[in-house]
Amino acid sequence: MSALACLLVLATVVTMATAQGGYGQIIPILKDDRTQNPYGENRFEFETGNGIVRYETGSENNGHVQEGGWRYQSPEGIPVEITFVADQGGYQPQGDLLPVAPPLPYQRTQSFGGGGGYA
Repeated sequence: MSALACLLVLATVVTMATAQGGYGQIIPILKDDRTQNPYGENRFEFETGNGIVRYETGSENNGHVQEGGWRYQSPEGIPVEITFVADQGGYQPQGDLLPVAPPLPYQRTQSFGGGGGYA
């Protein structure tokens, strides 16, 4: 292949990539607030032009506690909102679209934390 043909192929590829817009439409950041202090407290919140919102706060309270959530619209048009707490009890998300375990088909009769003979 001649140098001219290689140059022509390269120019065509660059033109096609430019015409497609790369990653698509640029989405503006409407809000981006972040604060932090030396006592372990933090807070951030941001919002984008396509409706995505993310927020979170954290503090030292007998260990680190973080709370927050996010909102967006799914590709199917369903509004999604997830909130969470992360503390001594672990990460605990909540939201209408999160799966929920089915109820147990039996009633528990023993607690495993009370030394019921289990090693």
